[in-house]
Amino acid sequence: MDKPSQASGPVDVGPRRRQQRRVGVFVCEQVSLASLGLAMDVFRMANAMPGAYRFELLRVSNDGAAVAHPDGLLTVDGDASLLFGVDLVVVPSMWTQGADAVQRNGRLVRALRDLPEHVLVVTMCTGAHMLAASGRLSGKRATTHWLLADDLQARYPAVHVDAADNLALQGSLICSGGSLAGVDACLHAVQVLTDRATARRLAAMLVTDLRRGPQSRFVPSLGLRHHADKGMRRLQDLLESRCDEPWALDDMAAQVCVSARTLQRRFRAATGMTPVQYLQAARIERSKDLLEAERLPVPEVAARVGYQDRVACGRLFKKMVGMSPAAYRQKHR
Repeated sequence: MDKPSQASGPVDVGPRRRQQRRVGVFVCEQVSLASLGLAMDVFRMANAMPGAYRFELLRVSNDGAAVAHPDGLLTVDGDASLLFGVDLVVVPSMWTQGADAVQRNGRLVRALRDLPEHVLVVTMCTGAHMLAASGRLSGKRATTHWLLADDLQARYPAVHVDAADNLALQGSLICSGGSLAGVDACLHAVQVLTDRATARRLAAMLVTDLRRGPQSRFVPSLGLRHHADKGMRRLQDLLESRCDEPWALDDMAAQVCVSARTLQRRFRAATGMTPVQYLQAARIERSKDLLEAERLPVPEVAARVGYQDRVACGRLFKKMVGMSPAAYRQKHR
């Protein structure tokens, strides 16, 4: 692929001041206005703070023309060639239209491919599709909203998609998960381009932390029920409502009148999990409810969801939720 045309030269945006950083922000028809506004506001708030650093925001479209967004006309400062003079590129979320954005914004994708290695790139949620399409994520870790991670992975198998974390940092590439994780990514970019003290003050202005923990805390342990197997849905209901009972695989199979082997096959096909994994997830979800609503000791919480071994329960809880039961309680009380 060719580099974006620069026949007319980069747009003159005036002399650069000392300690000033240029930020190019993607604007296209598929962009989420909430994500776009969030990114712009983070850097505008940084400019409102006292200190030596300022951010010059440049809105960039594929061809330099204003973007006819479904929510109104969005003006820009120039085309993809503008990105070859910035310190940071921000690709806001496209929500469910990441693949469509790639197809319709080829010059922006090629610009991402050809940027100098030192230029920081932040992708917010499914903005990662644009960076993946450029080839720069091949063989590297990336993240996006946990609900949309499978689609990103299927389209770009060379990318190591990890939806557990809010941020995936790979050199100058910063991918973030869903929604407000984009703030984490922008704050990290501010820290790289300025210093930690500036980023911490900005986080305080935004009433947030520099890093807010893994995205896995928000992923439903039980997944989503996008399947039509009524027998397996009935068993799911039973395992959730009676998760404290000592279920054996044969007991589960008897509930839906199939063999244990057939149960394993049908349940995995319907849910993507084994029946035992689903039972574990149901117990973890129940324990989260108890930790939030009750003042029970952690060992009693474990017992109430079917675990006699507190250590095993805590180990599984941390693996699935990203923190210990005690830390979860502290955060959600």
